[in-house]
Amino acid sequence: MVGDDTHPAGSSTFRLLCPEIGQRRFALHATGRPRQVAIVQSALRRYREGFYEALRADLARNDIDLLLFHSTPLPHEDDRQDRLEVPWATRLKRHAIPLGRRYLVSQQLHPRLRAVDLVVVEQASRLLLNYRLLWQQARGGPRVAFWGHGRDFTENRSSLGERAKASISRRVHWWFAYTSLSGDIVADLGVDAARITVVNNAIDTTTLKAQIDAVDDARLAMLRQELGVGPGPVGLFLGTLRPDKHLEVLLEAGRRIRREHPDFCLLVVGSGPLEDDVRRWAEQEPWLHYLGGRYGSDRAEVLALADLLLLPGWVGLVVLDAIVAGTPLITSRDSPHGPEIAYLRDGENGLLVANGTDPDSYADAVTRTLDDPELLRSLVLGCAADRDLYSVEEMAGRFADGIRQALDAPPR
Repeated sequence: MVGDDTHPAGSSTFRLLCPEIGQRRFALHATGRPRQVAIVQSALRRYREGFYEALRADLARNDIDLLLFHSTPLPHEDDRQDRLEVPWATRLKRHAIPLGRRYLVSQQLHPRLRAVDLVVVEQASRLLLNYRLLWQQARGGPRVAFWGHGRDFTENRSSLGERAKASISRRVHWWFAYTSLSGDIVADLGVDAARITVVNNAIDTTTLKAQIDAVDDARLAMLRQELGVGPGPVGLFLGTLRPDKHLEVLLEAGRRIRREHPDFCLLVVGSGPLEDDVRRWAEQEPWLHYLGGRYGSDRAEVLALADLLLLPGWVGLVVLDAIVAGTPLITSRDSPHGPEIAYLRDGENGLLVANGTDPDSYADAVTRTLDDPELLRSLVLGCAADRDLYSVEEMAGRFADGIRQALDAPPR
């Protein structure tokens, strides 16, 4: 099935679209029909809350309709607390096809996806719908844009999948890159820089700012009492509890930090596969407090309470939590990270620790920061300087600009 779908992408038809296609589209728009853009997601996640609405409103001001399509997560990916419901979105049927230790995902080709002017899909070699849409594009159908990281940043990435991803990444009409780092990767694949829009992937920082600013000193004192946290420095882990976060490094580093700072406490917020391990550690270590998953104002309160955000392993959008809260992030330079690591300016708004997955190296970086009030203050000020750079509104504006450019650009 994959071979049948990908074969046409190498044909001359795929590389050369008939000029009549663009003329026909222009004629249709000249009749006054709004242009239509579709975004297809494998699932809708909570951190995108607000983005789709902001993008839809921005495009509507230019007489462009936004359609949103999505599937439900696969069983092993499902986290009901992380689900996002968008009333005007369309759900696509999907099923998984096992392929060794991995799987392919087949989504329904909805009839409305055949009639839009541009369809934006995730850059993922496992999504079979992408190949069908690219085949449609080659035959004069809707133009296809990719939205993604540029490559798989994880340690267990598939070399075959990455080769397939690189090949099809060069064949789309437009690119929406998560960050400047992603944009550079896409350009290195051979994509014309003029067809790359860097969107600066973001969370709803506007709401988060307001929630954090609402936490006063009285509430912080009460929160310390509620959590059983003393007056000493507070470290915070915030994220999914999974192996690539290197929680075992954080546990051992925390023990070593306690030798220098006996009043140091660590809060762990999140859920995931290692939840039972963290619960057991919290029972054994009185300075470690496991709080489970926290969202909204509850999440903002622990961010406001913490002095440092401590994640030895994988970092993604959590770097924005650190920047908005003014809680500098310390992570490992040598660990794989998501493309949002581009937002961390080493020594200015956070720290990248050499050999940071070694407990000694990581603990030394944390204690050095706690022992140096000027260093900590400069990192907090660095976060404050970047606080307004990243937002859902800014991301939606960049995305909308890219969509307008993609719609007006000639075929490749």
